[in-house]
Amino acid sequence: MIADIKMPNSSIVRQAEELARSVSSDVLFNHVMRCYWFSELFAQLEGVKVDSELMFLSSVLHDLGLTGHAKGPHRFEIEGAGAARTFLVQKGVSRERAQSVWDNIALHTWDINLYRDDCSRLMELGVVYDVVGLQDAKLDPADVAEVVRRYPRLNFKRAFNDVLTQELDSKQPYPHFFHICTHIEQNRAPISIPDARTMLNSAPFTE
Repeated sequence: MIADIKMPNSSIVRQAEELARSVSSDVLFNHVMRCYWFSELFAQLEGVKVDSELMFLSSVLHDLGLTGHAKGPHRFEIEGAGAARTFLVQKGVSRERAQSVWDNIALHTWDINLYRDDCSRLMELGVVYDVVGLQDAKLDPADVAEVVRRYPRLNFKRAFNDVLTQELDSKQPYPHFFHICTHIEQNRAPISIPDARTMLNSAPFTE
């Protein structure tokens, strides 16, 4: 338990954690576990009741596309979402519930989850907080420190930039596109796009 929050203990939760652990590096596994706990801390802070099992599955499986378990031609969030859905259905999870996990994972690199249901929104906040930070986040520093103690960052900022660079280099041209309004703005008045390292370094952690 962290901050009186108890992690769900269903069979599918244990199997999902085992899958993530078995296919992920220590850096990536610790990241997805921190994302889950930060999501729960945001839910507690807001006093929101969520489906903790669904949030756990979405959080802990959200980076399968950055592992050898879910390699393919599509960008990592799509490959990972597909692998998570297949895994869950094979383990007996309903297709509707597995699709909810697919949606959360496939959309997590955009801001769309922030405008969906509470589970999707809080899962997204947990991911964003760990990767680049959130302005005005009011999580208890002691709770954050306990999450990081249990799941150390292991030079996450540098390591995650390396993982994303490998993802990019393995798929050329990379199957991603900018928002259509970004295209308009770029051609109207060139915009500044920060390097990933700059964004990662904005997270409220030393590494």
